[in-house]
Amino acid sequence: MNKYILHIILTVSVTLLIFTSACETCFDCGPNDAYPYFKFTVLNKTSLDSLSIDVTRLKAEVKTIDALLADQSNAGKSDSLNGLKSIKVDSLSFYNSLVSIVKSRLISIKSINSKLNVFQFAEDEDDSLVNFQIPINPNDLVSRYIIEIEGANFSKELAISYQLVDTIIDSKITKAAKQLLVMEHTFDSLRGPYGCSKTVCISNNQTIYVEI
Repeated sequence: MNKYILHIILTVSVTLLIFTSACETCFDCGPNDAYPYFKFTVLNKTSLDSLSIDVTRLKAEVKTIDALLADQSNAGKSDSLNGLKSIKVDSLSFYNSLVSIVKSRLISIKSINSKLNVFQFAEDEDDSLVNFQIPINPNDLVSRYIIEIEGANFSKELAISYQLVDTIIDSKITKAAKQLLVMEHTFDSLRGPYGCSKTVCISNNQTIYVEI
């Protein structure tokens, strides 16, 4: 084998080695937004219960006024009774609107583990409730969170477990979390994760629903 052919072989070999190494490095890094997370929805159940009490009270008051208006002996008071009914109906409409707002809007999260802006705000087209996307630690099989609610003087704790697997997103290899389970929490109520079968779907498609 002459020196020229040997030189070509060595050049090609080195080039292939560099190319292969570059590809491996490329596969090790995924797109910036390709990370494991779960969707998280919070409902202010305390406020909802309080509003429901007000709605029930106002409905009863409107019903009482209707009964008084139906009584012929109150014919001389019809103007004042109708005026009072109008006020009660307006109040009822207002409280019903508040109930709809509480049901359809997510409580804001101030921080997670004392860090701000570590979550992404998202809304599903097929879900009337708004969700946060809470990032999962891709270097451990357990993620623990201390979640501080905006405007509240308390925080809540949540711990989840999962299995990490390699997956491909945008032609890049990255991590995904499967078999998402809630280990413990301090919320008033927690349901989920919902979304799809725990054995076949990744956490990005699942939602944990909590109440405070």
